[in-house]
Amino acid sequence: MLKPYASHHLLDIRFRFSTLDSQFFVFFSEQLFAHTNQTARVQCGVVGCSYYMAEQIVCFVIENPSDASGIITQSQIRSVFAFNQEEWPESYLNTLRGNFKLLKVLDFMDAPINQLPKYVGDLYLLTYLSLRNTKVELLPDSIGNLQNLETLDLKQSLVSEIPAKINKLVKLRHLLAYYRDYSLAFWSNMERGVKIHEGIGCLQALQKLYFVEANHGGIKLIKELGQLRQLRKLGLTKLKREDGKALCACIEKINHLETLELTAISEDEVLDLESISTPPQFIRKLILYGRLEQLPSWISNLQHLVALVIYWSRLRDFPLKALQNLPNLLDLGLGQMGHEGMRLHFEEGGFQKLRKLRLREVEGLNSLIIDNGVMPILQEFHIGPSPQLKDVPSGICRLRNLRDLRFYDMTKEFARQMDPNNGPHYWIVKHIRHVDFIYNYVPRYGEYETHSLYDSDFSFWSNV
Repeated sequence: MLKPYASHHLLDIRFRFSTLDSQFFVFFSEQLFAHTNQTARVQCGVVGCSYYMAEQIVCFVIENPSDASGIITQSQIRSVFAFNQEEWPESYLNTLRGNFKLLKVLDFMDAPINQLPKYVGDLYLLTYLSLRNTKVELLPDSIGNLQNLETLDLKQSLVSEIPAKINKLVKLRHLLAYYRDYSLAFWSNMERGVKIHEGIGCLQALQKLYFVEANHGGIKLIKELGQLRQLRKLGLTKLKREDGKALCACIEKINHLETLELTAISEDEVLDLESISTPPQFIRKLILYGRLEQLPSWISNLQHLVALVIYWSRLRDFPLKALQNLPNLLDLGLGQMGHEGMRLHFEEGGFQKLRKLRLREVEGLNSLIIDNGVMPILQEFHIGPSPQLKDVPSGICRLRNLRDLRFYDMTKEFARQMDPNNGPHYWIVKHIRHVDFIYNYVPRYGEYETHSLYDSDFSFWSNV
């Protein structure tokens, strides 16, 4: 049965139909609807239309593929989206060949496929191709024929290497590829990028490129990335200390960069970023995973920086003062740094726009001082595990706009201090709407336990 649907926002379609038991979605131009209406049994009339690429479209849910065979072979379909399939018959993929010559959008997100047909290269008008969250491992060389492709989405697919033919796609704007393995230990090699080949520098239209494994091409690859002057988002993994000078020179050349994420090849490898003298002035998000011999001085000059995450730095004394006057910083995450007996001091007047603070795995932290007037609009604070932190920081009571406080794997004695019945430090957190204690935390979904300070079942306090 063929059912017509319409939406005022095409981007919402995946959410609007995510609960349906449908198997296949196609989009027809409105002009073709009359033909479609005659070819298939339609339960209801068109209630509206949407616009995609300046073209009026109507969305149909095909519940039985056999009902649509005539439609597919006789209509000028522009877009195909796949939803909620338990299996994908080979005949579906074969239908694409020869019948979808005018296809511009092909979205296999979540589809149960493990390979992309070689003839995908015959879809010359394709501008968008997604294999997100599929089991596809290899891209056929014929992908180099897609001269109009603008977006290639490989997130959470099993693709680990991009064929050299990709360098022929001069219109490509977004190359998105990574796989996060949530079964691994917290932040430990859980994110895998892809290998790319020499010649990537010719893709002058690229605006988003992440994540690329830098150790595959080394310094030569990093230098070539500096030719991609239109990049807005760049993510590199498996960086080595010796990449430092080439990496800094590359970053300085990409003037329009807004998001930069850099990950060292291991937790002990140094990220050498000191050679940057004139960083891209519009960086809004900076994420660093790797050892730092010192905090790069240029970070404090990033006037547009909104989010900053630094993990594995191993900095013995983190210079919070260098960051406290960043005028637009909303989100700060720090982890795996310091030494035994480490002291963090958030000084008066600092971090005026900060809304979210994360201090994760700062295991040597034993003193956290929060002055009056610091972080006045902070709403969310995550901390732990910090086993040396024996007392609840009294300065938390000064964070009057704090709504969400989370303690990760803190000691039992620490948690008991905030018992609403008789905890001596309950007064510090009683103004906060949500106070949670999270234990046995690993990034894999569902594998941790959470206890709320305000649970009606107070057995938690006797068991911690």
